Amino acid sequence: MESDACRSILGRTALGLLAVGVALALSACGPVPLLPPALSAGETDEPEPVDPPEPTGPEPRPTSEPTHTPEPPEPSGPESVSVFDLEEGDCITDYTIAGDESISEVPVVDCAEPHIYEIYYAGDLDGDEYPGEEEVVEMTSERCEEEFAEFVGVPSERSELDHSWLFPTEDGWNGDDDREILCLVHERGDGQVSGSLEGAHR
Repeated sequence: MESDACRSILGRTALGLLAVGVALALSACGPVPLLPPALSAGETDEPEPVDPPEPTGPEPRPTSEPTHTPEPPEPSGPESVSVFDLEEGDCITDYTIAGDESISEVPVVDCAEPHIYEIYYAGDLDGDEYPGEEEVVEMTSERCEEEFAEFVGVPSERSELDHSWLFPTEDGWNGDDDREILCLVHERGDGQVSGSLEGAHR
């Protein structure tokens, strides 16, 4: 059985760099054998020449790719929306009511895009039975007049802007319990605008 000292020498010798005479070192325990003549008297193997390391400097910075600024999205165009889904702040490109006809859908766009009408107020009228169209128009007109000054910043009679409104029909009032009115602000002559007219003060 090998002793601890023998295993220690064997282990270290096995890890050495000498190729000649290793068999003697591994044969038995005892003093480490002398080196063979070819490796004695201070002679050593000449190490193979090693190329000097290339000078290191700061790594070249990667050239930055030119950045591409995305173009703003093109206007998506008007979307047909039911008048029952309209809200304050919606903007309408146009609508037409001829004679006694009613309107059910209007083209809506983002208010940043050119449009004619902007809804500045949406609310309900009071009353159970339909009071007649003349009464509905009068109540709608009064409410839209009040809200105009609040929205634009000046009363309608002193404003460069104009306003109109949408109100429920008799069938809608009685059949669908529709009481909602919509007040719309616009330029005189129905010219197109971009952006909101809230706080225009004109």
